[in-house]
Amino acid sequence: MIQAFFRDSVLYSIPILISRGLFIFLIPLYTRVLSPTDFGALDMLMAFGAIVNLTVAMEVSQGVARYYADEREVDRKIIYASTAFWFTLLCYSLFLSLSLHFSEVLSRLVLGVEGLESVFRIGMFFLWLNGLFYLIQNQFRWELRSRDFAMVSLLVTVTTAALAVALAYGLEWGLKGLIYSMIGGSMLGCLYGIWHLRNSFRFRFSQSMLKEMLWFSIPLVPSGVAVFFSSYIDRIMLNHYLSLEDVGLYGVGFRLASLIVLVMAGFQSALTPLVYSQYRHPDTPQKLAVIFRIFMTAGLFVFLGLSLFSVEILRMMTTPAFYRAEKVVILLAPAILLSSMYIFAPGIGIAKKTYLLLLINGAGAVFCVALNVLLIPGSGIMGAAVAKLLGYGAIFVAYMAISQRLYPVPHDWWRLTGAAAVTALLAIFGRDITSLETGHVWAKGTLFIPLIVVVFMFGLVKVQEMSQACQTVLRKMHHHRS
Repeated sequence: MIQAFFRDSVLYSIPILISRGLFIFLIPLYTRVLSPTDFGALDMLMAFGAIVNLTVAMEVSQGVARYYADEREVDRKIIYASTAFWFTLLCYSLFLSLSLHFSEVLSRLVLGVEGLESVFRIGMFFLWLNGLFYLIQNQFRWELRSRDFAMVSLLVTVTTAALAVALAYGLEWGLKGLIYSMIGGSMLGCLYGIWHLRNSFRFRFSQSMLKEMLWFSIPLVPSGVAVFFSSYIDRIMLNHYLSLEDVGLYGVGFRLASLIVLVMAGFQSALTPLVYSQYRHPDTPQKLAVIFRIFMTAGLFVFLGLSLFSVEILRMMTTPAFYRAEKVVILLAPAILLSSMYIFAPGIGIAKKTYLLLLINGAGAVFCVALNVLLIPGSGIMGAAVAKLLGYGAIFVAYMAISQRLYPVPHDWWRLTGAAAVTALLAIFGRDITSLETGHVWAKGTLFIPLIVVVFMFGLVKVQEMSQACQTVLRKMHHHRS
């Protein structure tokens, strides 16, 4: 399982790493063609898109994930996939028609300002294509076709980036140009995916299978809505209490902190299908614990790097109008990491008790809303960042506590928590080094040395496992040469 996981993770990682790399490359462009207010409008549009993805097709793709892996008959697999495809296409087409018809009202409601109705309409076409692409992209995962997943993801990323440069910067279309570039990338991704999944998506439809998938996935919809509020209530509240400019500043800090998902590059895409297909094996829990330790090690290094060098990155990549965004990165980076770590709590999905997700995420959403209402009026974007970290931390603890009862995994929590706490102290100390007049970049870099000591001291990395991994690589290299 571990070998298959890391093999697929590498393939899933490639498009994510390239996507993030292109994002870093395009930050100077974005911050020059968009004002903080434009960034705020884009963030609010993406927030609306997130709730659309969660609700319109009722998360039927997750139903495919659960039943596709257990099904042994090829014909029934095709019917599951095809039913989900046609259902998703119908739902999103209906959504597009309604959203265009009520675009004036929805634009004011979502963006909070007048005069952006045309931008909103263009955005609705992107959401229509993106919803279909989400199903297509996931189908490659459920079929364990990591190479095709990587290829379609790369195609969308590169196309979107190229069109963004041409339209937003070259033709000076600004925010509209960025949305058009996303439409172009999603359209090409859909065409590629439909062609390469032509043996999976056919003119087949089963009402009984749709009911079966929806019975599994529908509880995920209100759960997903709760996740949406946990994820986006900070931007909604910032727009309510402060302004779109503050939303834009927070959004830039959030995007920089989101580089920590490089740690998740491949993990999230590769792990869930493997767990669903191998959870019955008696050694799977132990292997999950090993994977989680490796994940934590990578996460601590990326967190420390982002926390230490956020000032330098923003000064290099953006304009002075966005420099204030750096102060939220040290809080948002671990918050974003926690929000992605639910994949290491597979017990609820394995037990098919998706109603528990609704309870966890519903309570988490209420907690996040309360934190934002309490902290944002007095502390602004820093209050939103603190609320994000505390909220996601509480949700992760609830996920893991319940999952461990349903499908125990032997994690060593004392060591994991201890390593995380020491790394946080290093990050806090390192940010103070910025006040030094010279050499502060090199001084910050030396803090990675004690972090290396920490991960070995707390057992996140074990010498024996490293030795075994090296021996495996050497054997495979020798085999290929032979």
